[in-house]
Amino acid sequence: MPRINAEYREDARKKIIAAAIAIASESGWESVTMEAIARRVGVTKGALYAYFDNSEALLRAVILEVFCNVRDGLTRTLESSADLHSMVLGLADLIFEQQKPYAAIFCQLPLRIPQDTQYRQEFTEIFDRNRVIIRDFLERMKTEGRVPAGLDPEMASQAIIGMTMGLRITSLFLGKDSETAKRVWIDSVERLLGAKPCPGE
Repeated sequence: MPRINAEYREDARKKIIAAAIAIASESGWESVTMEAIARRVGVTKGALYAYFDNSEALLRAVILEVFCNVRDGLTRTLESSADLHSMVLGLADLIFEQQKPYAAIFCQLPLRIPQDTQYRQEFTEIFDRNRVIIRDFLERMKTEGRVPAGLDPEMASQAIIGMTMGLRITSLFLGKDSETAKRVWIDSVERLLGAKPCPGE
């Protein structure tokens, strides 16, 4: 019996988080309120507190869920890539297209991370895991001779994460064209990984 209750509870939590993500995607982060989530799920506002201690705990769960989805997408993309070029294009699509609905959620990180050490620790772990996933993929590619022998997978994975964050920030916060950012990202990553020669070579 407790197992059924635990499964029901987890299913309810997932529905609440999914509702919050949908509201943020459709109407922006400021629309993600306990009242709006309760309406979307079809429960009372008080019922939400059976699953989350407070609104901040729910919002943290929403942000973590989005980043877990990104990590899962990253893993799927790398596992299904037949070659370096398809891997780069797959990651660009994941970063610049598939994540568009989550823009309002990503924008919350710079506001919250500096003020909350728990946030900082959780997201540092997520970023580090994503970097390790990329590094390990590049290690395999190097072993198979599909990237240059001189490539340092550790440094390359850090550079890819850094470029990703920088270009996403310019499009999300500074209003720069997302398509241009995507093209710059693809070109830069392919050059970094030796799939495309640098100018003048």
